[in-house]
Order: sequence, then structure tokens, then C-alpha cells
Amino acid sequence: MRATLAVAVLLTLASPYLAFAESPRTSYTTLVVEFVGEMDRPVPPVVISTLSEEGEWYKQRLFRKQLRFLVQVNVVSATTLNEITELPLLKHALESAKPSDEEPRTTQNVRFTAGVGHDRAQIIVGAQTSAKILKDIASVVAKYPTLKNELREIETHVKP
Repeated sequence: MRATLAVAVLLTLASPYLAFAESPRTSYTTLVVEFVGEMDRPVPPVVISTLSEEGEWYKQRLFRKQLRFLVQVNVVSATTLNEITELPLLKHALESAKPSDEEPRTTQNVRFTAGVGHDRAQIIVGAQTSAKILKDIASVVAKYPTLKNELREIETHVKP
């Protein structure tokens, strides 16, 4: 009886402080980077995922059958993907994403799709911000040369 009463008192005293506890942040498991501006030739999208099956799911859902053969799924560690999605510019853009399928605003846009399982946020970013985000991502994925080259391909089409 005393133990139950003690637990009840502790919970009552601690509950105001628990309300101020930080909500858990989203840890994305897949990031898709796609150039959606004007192009003279196809630019392969980049799928970065912690799970090959999930990366393949995004590849199948986001890209037309004619484009899928260009898309490679790059599997990285959860730590690496978390480091990418926590980059300040990308994190801010993803947090402010609205659930809409926006049309590109300029001729030099990059679409970023970040997901956890089948739930995703999608944003389209202009040239200047895209170039900065791509450079930041390239520095994080330096130990993945194929992925770095794929991102560089997109970066060459973005001219801020």
C-alpha cells in the first residue's frame, strides 16, 4: 500500500516536468534525391536507405518503369543516414515540408523525399539551397564513393 502511494506521489510530482520533455525526433530510413529541373539528358535519381528492401520500395513507387533501370539503391548505415538528414539546411527544409506534390519553381530544382517505412515527406528546393545541401551530403558520404559520384551527377545540373 505504501509503495503504491509513493509511486502515485512521485508521478504526480514529476508529471509537469514530463510534459516538457522533448518529443522524439524522426530518424529517417530512406532519402531520395532527384533533380527535377530542366535537363538535356536524364539525371539518375539517388536512393539512400538503411534497408535495401525499403530502398527498392521507394524506387518502385516514385519512378516510372522506363526510369527505374537508372536508379541504384545505396545502402548506408543508420548513423550515416541520420547524419545526412540532420544537416541543418536539409533538416529545416524537411521539418517545414507540407503534404503536397509541388511543381518545380525554377529550372534548377532538386526534390528530396525522406521516409520512415512508407510514410514520407517530400520537398522541392531551389538551386542555391540544393547546391549547399548536396555539398554537405557529399562530405558525409565520403566513404561511399559510388554514392558520392551519383550525388555529384545531380550537383553538376544545379547552377545557383
